[in-house]
Amino acid sequence: MFEDKFVKSNYSLEDLEEFRDEKGFIDLSKANIKFTDESKEAMGNQNRIKNWVKFKNDKVLIKGETILDEEKNYGIYAELIVEEIANQLGVQTAHYDLVKMIDSNGKETYGVLSVSIADPEKGQELVTLHDIIGDEKESEFADATSYDFTIEKLKEKLSLDGYEEKQINKVLEQYKKRIAFTIAVLDTDRHTENFAFIKTKEDGKDKISLSPIFDSEASLMLDNDISTIEMLLEDYIGLKQSVDVTQPKIGLVKSKEDGGLDSFWKDTLEEITQDDEVYDYCSEVLSGSIDMDIVLENVEKKIKAPLPETVQMIAKYSYNCRNEEFTNVLEGNIILEEDEGLEDINSILNFLINTGIEDKKITTSEQLEVGKQMQEDMKNKHVENLMEDMFFDRQ
Repeated sequence: MFEDKFVKSNYSLEDLEEFRDEKGFIDLSKANIKFTDESKEAMGNQNRIKNWVKFKNDKVLIKGETILDEEKNYGIYAELIVEEIANQLGVQTAHYDLVKMIDSNGKETYGVLSVSIADPEKGQELVTLHDIIGDEKESEFADATSYDFTIEKLKEKLSLDGYEEKQINKVLEQYKKRIAFTIAVLDTDRHTENFAFIKTKEDGKDKISLSPIFDSEASLMLDNDISTIEMLLEDYIGLKQSVDVTQPKIGLVKSKEDGGLDSFWKDTLEEITQDDEVYDYCSEVLSGSIDMDIVLENVEKKIKAPLPETVQMIAKYSYNCRNEEFTNVLEGNIILEEDEGLEDINSILNFLINTGIEDKKITTSEQLEVGKQMQEDMKNKHVENLMEDMFFDRQ
């Protein structure tokens, strides 16, 4: 049994609090956690730290941070922030925390711990969407999977496995809602192996349901390398455009000629909300119901340390900007191309008013002057220079 190969610890997760440092990371070396080749997770990137640990009451996967071309990102913080968003929205989620450890080269590295979402001892079997439906043979998308393929294949496979129609319909509805959540948090890596289901038996009958959400590090634009995030925070227009083109891994697109929006995430959202239950969920739960300041404060309380300012800025802005457009899609209020200039002015004003310049709120008179100047400069096609001079050219 694979669990026999887990690293064993006599500590509970609660005990680990005494090893948390001033930046919020639990120092696993102080808890005498030493990984072995046998404890390594077989799935996924083998060049990344991924090891299982059996604490007193919990089975935990330890994951090192992702580093591409020697460039770090803030994905480990995304795990905690998305967990808190999910908790506030009533979405089942795995539990995450920040950790630091010593790698095989003796170098200190950072990552997260993730509590297992399925317990074989309780008869729970975790299967991925990919396990159920397999690969799409001829995808029309270079780096994504067709939503139509996943929904049709999932329904077909569950039916062949003997699940009742009522249960199949419930699973499909759960799946659509999870796609909507994925879109709302700008998750760019929720592929078919990152959707999972838990199989159980109840009164001798097979049961299946969507698992808690897990592996959300590629969310809220925090998977971009740090230098890119810092650059985007200096370029409001570029940041807004980047949020709008941040796409999920499963979806569809319809051209404007076919009545679509020519946007992968927007057309996907329109499609899944053809289901009235999913529309109500998106409208009543996902749309406009989260205060990101509270989300970030709660994460800081959990780790007992402040989040990096850059993490707070990109997470708050990307979520709020996506949520605004998410709501527009639901309400059919998509901005036409000829109105995009005015929309940019309104968005910039809202951003300045809510964020303030150098942590100082803008007064009403200043708001009016900002608005007048922006209106004039937008007409002259100089809005980017305006932003540079007025807000983003920080000392």
